[in-house]
Amino acid sequence: MRLNTLFAVVAPLALLLPLTAHADWPKGEREKYMAQCTEAATPQIGAAAAKSHCACGADAIKSYPAKDIQALMDNQATPDLQQKALGQIAKCKPDSKAKK
Repeated sequence: MRLNTLFAVVAPLALLLPLTAHADWPKGEREKYMAQCTEAATPQIGAAAAKSHCACGADAIKSYPAKDIQALMDNQATPDLQQKALGQIAKCKPDSKAKK
């Protein structure tokens, strides 16, 4: 998958970041993130790969403070925080062969 395509999938999702994780995610935000992320990624990489990719992205930012995750989800994060989150999510490379 080309890097531009990956960023096209990841960039909008980074703004909605606070939706995945365990104890550190604000209540209900991980589920919201997963729903939005998989909806956006499925046309590009397929449902199974999208679910895996989004879960990886959620886990990548779960260690962020809850206030940062909430700021990302509310589209009120600073540009530095957005870039940091994007960098973490970009490490999750979707399996483009899994598209069906």
